[in-house]
Amino acid sequence: MTSNEFLNLLDDITERKQSLFITGPAGVGKTHLLKAIYNSLKASGCGVALTSTTGINALNLGGITVHKLMGLQTRTDMGYIGFMKSSFLFKGISQRMSKIDVIIIDEVSMLRADQLELINAILQQTSRNDKPFGGKTLIFTGDFYQIPPVVKSWEKKENQWLFESPSWKAANIRTIHLTDVYRQEDKNFVKFLNEIRTGQWNPKTAAILEKCVHRDLPKNTTVFFSTNEECDTHNQKCLKAIPGKEYTYVAEIKGKRNKKFKHDKVSITRDCIAKEILTLKVGTHVIAVNNDKKNRYMNGSKGEVISCCDEKGKQSVSVKFEGSDEVIKLRRHVWTKLNLQGKRVATFKQIPLLPSYALTIHKSQGMTLDAAIIDCKNIFACGQLYVALSRVRSLDNLKVINFNKKQIIVSPEVKKYYNSIASNNVY
Repeated sequence: MTSNEFLNLLDDITERKQSLFITGPAGVGKTHLLKAIYNSLKASGCGVALTSTTGINALNLGGITVHKLMGLQTRTDMGYIGFMKSSFLFKGISQRMSKIDVIIIDEVSMLRADQLELINAILQQTSRNDKPFGGKTLIFTGDFYQIPPVVKSWEKKENQWLFESPSWKAANIRTIHLTDVYRQEDKNFVKFLNEIRTGQWNPKTAAILEKCVHRDLPKNTTVFFSTNEECDTHNQKCLKAIPGKEYTYVAEIKGKRNKKFKHDKVSITRDCIAKEILTLKVGTHVIAVNNDKKNRYMNGSKGEVISCCDEKGKQSVSVKFEGSDEVIKLRRHVWTKLNLQGKRVATFKQIPLLPSYALTIHKSQGMTLDAAIIDCKNIFACGQLYVALSRVRSLDNLKVINFNKKQIIVSPEVKKYYNSIASNNVY
């Protein structure tokens, strides 16, 4: 997207109050564009709320969850509106929304249609405006081909995708479809990933996956699992095999009890990608889980622990990252949880590293790795395989185990939706 196109986009948002859906495959820069829009709107004095559908992503973005912004509880039925209007929530949300012009919601593939209907009703009621979203401009970002919304066994299964919501259809949302992939340079790999993303299965795709199944990669290559249990077991086994002293780093967590919501210390611990108790040894292969301000490493950079210091007040880990001869001393990084007014309510301070022998597919979102082994054994959801495969820069450094073509799961509703917008606003 050119600078002129970006400025026109900002005009659409601020002057024409045009709601947007920014989408595209993994690695096209959706988050980069989202942050650029947010920073530009803030700088212009626009009232803008930065939210996500998940706590982990909200923490990484420096925002809050959309559920917290809107005062959503566990209920998603319209009867909640009556409850909200008769409680303390209505006045608080009304005051909040009077200061907000634009709401950004990231990772929208995980937001259900009934939740958007409730959000629309809340915005209309609190703004006293019958227009879609109460006259507010909403910016949705995400990829419906990736992680789907969670639907409980007792809940309605049909028409749960966001784009199936009457509110989505009524809002005349403009789609910004990003297509230039920056994570992978190999055009054949990009084409292969897009075929997996859209559920295509042909002899060429099968041949590429067959090569990935029989490929040998170094012993300490990161393995992606579907469950936390598999991941923890593998990491503990690899760590135990390393000789030498164990160093334990306990996170410093601060936060106040909030009467209206869950304990902030509990929620920031749940949402932070770093571990509350981190155990390392010299020689441990690790992965960074933050971006270095000096650009020496980034979220997803891999390295080896050279030394550990666990003296009180001087905790640090020295790491030599791949592709560099420099040994970098990492001290504790601070993750911050904000309240609805943008004030800090909790902090999580920890060494920004994880053992890199295993990661869950869910926690890998947003990361870029040079190499990975994907264990497909417990893959069960739409887009899960694609999310894992698309983390890796090069096809030559990708290995797949326990694969079955039935694990390429794509929602027919998603495919139909993207086919209907394929020619609109492509960049």
